[in-house]
Amino acid sequence: MSPDTAIDRILELSAEAQTKRRETAENSPAFHKLTGAILAYGHALNLLTRLRVDYSRQQKSANALVAFAYLSAKDFADGYQRR
Repeated sequence: MSPDTAIDRILELSAEAQTKRRETAENSPAFHKLTGAILAYGHALNLLTRLRVDYSRQQKSANALVAFAYLSAKDFADGYQRR
């Protein structure tokens, strides 16, 4: 499952829990259980979005490093061939 798919699924679950909580009597055990679930979904979403942002940054840095290494190797090979 991709991070985006997981995020979408957690958003769906959170929305369902919020809807059920609105229909539940306040201060009942079910109300508090749903409140805890919604809070947990929020924490999971926060973690996944942070990981996605960090991964995206790392990919950009890795791509730049690969491009630099490729161009450096190409320049070296071109200089070697000119000898």
